[in-house]
Amino acid sequence: MSDLYRVELHYPLDEVQTDILYYLYQPLIGSDALQLYMMLVIEGKRMNRFLKPSSLSRLTSFLSMSFTDLEKHFQSLEAIGLLKTFVKHENQITQYIYQLQSPLTLKAFFKNQILSSLLQESLSPEDFQKTVQYFRISVEDLSDYEEVTVRFQDVFQIYHHRKHGRILKIKDEFKEPVHQNIEVAYDKELLLKSLADYQINKSKLTDEDFQYMIQLATVYSIDALTLAGLVKDSMHSQGLDYDRLKLNIKKYFEMDSVSKLQEVYHKQPLQYQTQEGQQSPLVLHMKYLDNLTPYELLKEKQGGKEPVFHDLKIVETLMVQLGLKPAVVNVLIEYVLGKNNNRLSKSYCETIGGSLARNHIETAMQAYQELMNDKRQSEEELKIEHVIEENTEVNSQKLFELLDKLEEGQL
Repeated sequence: MSDLYRVELHYPLDEVQTDILYYLYQPLIGSDALQLYMMLVIEGKRMNRFLKPSSLSRLTSFLSMSFTDLEKHFQSLEAIGLLKTFVKHENQITQYIYQLQSPLTLKAFFKNQILSSLLQESLSPEDFQKTVQYFRISVEDLSDYEEVTVRFQDVFQIYHHRKHGRILKIKDEFKEPVHQNIEVAYDKELLLKSLADYQINKSKLTDEDFQYMIQLATVYSIDALTLAGLVKDSMHSQGLDYDRLKLNIKKYFEMDSVSKLQEVYHKQPLQYQTQEGQQSPLVLHMKYLDNLTPYELLKEKQGGKEPVFHDLKIVETLMVQLGLKPAVVNVLIEYVLGKNNNRLSKSYCETIGGSLARNHIETAMQAYQELMNDKRQSEEELKIEHVIEENTEVNSQKLFELLDKLEEGQL
C-alpha cells in the first residue's frame, strides 16, 4: 500500500475513444477496471515530473477498492492492451510508472479476432448489433449530387523564395495516440515448421496473415499443428482466404470441442512409472516409454518429422475418451505399428485401447504383459483352428474313400 506510482498519459482521450472504452472495452474488462483506467487518465492530465509520486493507497481510497481488487484490475488493463507497467526498486522503495495506452480504433478493434469475438460472446445478439450500429456513420446518398469542393491549389499559392512571412514547420515530436495490441503467447516456431511440412511457403503469408490466424487460434484454443492443417485448407492462389479460414476453424471447433490435442504432450505420471529395480532390456525400454510423450514417440518413429494430425487425433482420443495413461498409449502405438505395417488404424487402436481400459491397465509393463498375453492367446487359437482344419480334412478324406468303396461294391 505504501508503494509509489506515477501516471504517464501520452495523448488525451477524445470523445470517440471514450465511447469505444465504454461500449467495446467495458463488457470485456468490467466497470471497475474501466473506472480505474479513467481515474488514471485524470491523474495523467495533472501529473508531471515536478510533483511527488503518490502512494497506491490513494487509488484504493478514491476508488473504494481493496488492494487485491486493485491489483486484479491493473492486470486486466495490462492484458487487454490499455496499460503498460514499469517498476523500480531503490533504497527499499518501490515505484511504479503506469503508462496509459489509447484504446484501439474502431477498425482495429473489430479486425482483432480475439476482442471482437469476445465482445460478441459477452453481449446478446441484439445488444451487439445495437453497439455496432451506434458507431456507424449515417451517410447521405450522393448519387444525385455533383461534387464542387475546391482543391488546394485553387485557393493557395506557394511562394518558395519569400524571405519574410509565415513559415510552416512540420515537427516530428507532435503527440500521437499510443496503441498497444493485446499480446498472445503462441508457439509460432512450431506453426512455421508445421506449415513447412504442408509445403506452404512462408513468403506467401504476411505478418497480418499470421496475426489473424493466431488470434483466431487463441479464441478457439487451436494448437499450432491443427492450425497449420486448417491454414493449408484455406489457401488459394493469391494467399490466405480469411473467411474460409474462420469458417474452417469454427467447424473444427464445433466438431472437435471434446478433444483439443493436449493430452498427447503429457508424460507418464510419476506414480505410474516403472519401478522395477532390475535393469533388463525390457525394463529399460518400459522406463524409456515412461519418459516420452506420445507426441514425441510418434515424431521419433517418423525420423524426427512432425506426426500427421490423423495419428495425433487417434492418440488423443485414446487418452481423452478411454482415459489411458501416456506410457500405456506408447506401448499400444509400438504394438499396432509392429502388427499393422507401420500404420495406425483408428478402429484397431480403439479396439485394443478399449480392452486395456476395461482391464484397468495403468503402467507400461502392465500394458506390455496384457498385449503379449493376447498375442499368445491369439496364436494358440490359430493353432487350434489349424488342427481342427487338418482333422476336418482327414475325416473328409475317409468319408470320400468309404463312398468310393460303396460305389464299387466293396462294402
